[in-house]
Amino acid sequence: MKKRLAIAVAILLALASVALARPGGGESFSGGGGHGGGGGGGAELVFELIYWTLRLIIYYPQVGLPLLGIIIVAICVSAYRQHQNKDWDSGPPVELHRAITVEDNRPDPDFSQVVFEDFAFRLFSTAHRARAATDKLAAAVGPYLDEKTRTALTQREPVGAPVEQVVVGALRLTRVDAFEQGRVCISVEYEANVATAQHTYYSVESWLFARDANVKSKPPGAARTFPCPNCGAPWASSATGTQQCASCGQVVDNGRFDWVVVKASLDSNDERPPTLTANPPERGTDLPTYRQPGVDTRWSELVGADPALSHDTFNKRVEMIYGGLNAAYAKNQLEPIRGLVSDGLFDYLQYWVDAYKRQSLRNQLTNMRITRQQLAKVTRDKYYDSVTVRIWGTGLDFVVDTETGKLVRGSKHRERPYSEYWTFVRSAARKGPPRSEPVCSNCGAPLKITMAGTCDHCGAHVTAGEFDWVLSKIEQDDTYRG
Repeated sequence: MKKRLAIAVAILLALASVALARPGGGESFSGGGGHGGGGGGGAELVFELIYWTLRLIIYYPQVGLPLLGIIIVAICVSAYRQHQNKDWDSGPPVELHRAITVEDNRPDPDFSQVVFEDFAFRLFSTAHRARAATDKLAAAVGPYLDEKTRTALTQREPVGAPVEQVVVGALRLTRVDAFEQGRVCISVEYEANVATAQHTYYSVESWLFARDANVKSKPPGAARTFPCPNCGAPWASSATGTQQCASCGQVVDNGRFDWVVVKASLDSNDERPPTLTANPPERGTDLPTYRQPGVDTRWSELVGADPALSHDTFNKRVEMIYGGLNAAYAKNQLEPIRGLVSDGLFDYLQYWVDAYKRQSLRNQLTNMRITRQQLAKVTRDKYYDSVTVRIWGTGLDFVVDTETGKLVRGSKHRERPYSEYWTFVRSAARKGPPRSEPVCSNCGAPLKITMAGTCDHCGAHVTAGEFDWVLSKIEQDDTYRG
């Protein structure tokens, strides 16, 4: 009976310790705990646990009854958390393109949410890397942060310490005030790890972007730099000490020519190194899919403009990227999928791969496969098309010590079902069937993409979706906001 007791307790512990891993969802930016994907699976373990608990109650009630109490409490807590999760209303999705282009009869037909998010992502990262010195920050991104915001960033703790790494784990557009006092304002919430030589901080920040309401959006720049927002020359300020362009003479940090951050609020900032061995709970797989109103109509419009695109051809590219990403992540080598994901997502994934390597760990992903896909959202603008699908996947997902082979987290024998929302982007000018093989999306050569996002064979930049769909976001099912 002692052996049976051990089995029952082991099963109980196993059910309580399903590990989070996998690219994009397995690691919590908050340093343990996490957004998670799962629930589901393990039904046979539940029945076995019930069987052995009943046996214990009959033969050893002094053991079985307390164990039953623990199980009941665990079930109640789980049900309460699930109820909270289902009742959580994050508010309606931000229809950014509609708010800016339609309201108040001042249209901006060139606005692109994909382009804006890429700009906001790069600005956040660049500004933090330059914040150690006031002059360095002004020289790097002065036209895009007003003086108050630049001052606030340079005073962030630890003051004066150079930031070596910035990894944005989530970027959310939380509010749009289409025309507030003659300005367009967009609130952006970031979750990020910001690391100096001695410390790693998990931060949640809210940045308020503003520009004059009559300003029109500029096309995406291939260089992805921060030039003068008026004349487009490489940024250099005049000798006056203000954010006055040395080329055109205009003061440019005021939103008259492009977006400028007028407020950067630090909502939380905790020192937390990446946690790779915790076992946070899974949530969300059984939640209903959030589907954008009219998403099927929007998909039909997209297919109508590109008849070579279909659910079947698109899903095959999703499956190819899914398989390649999981295989590369499991080897701690992301280079094979460099041309299949956006620059920002690649940086995020590389952060976790590097963290595993430093601790001599590896997230093993075996027999990972998609079991279901569902269309969730389609957005289109002048420059980009964007498609979000919810995927359900499963497979063996565990962490091992690369030096000893010892299991650190998860199970080598029990598959873990989960679901996530994956967003793919492609240039609106691009037509044709998506490629379902890992090759350069421009020239068709074997996929060998530099860290700058260009093909080794043809030299074309491919990681912004210029020629085919690339994965730009992975969002968890219990936090997805549409």
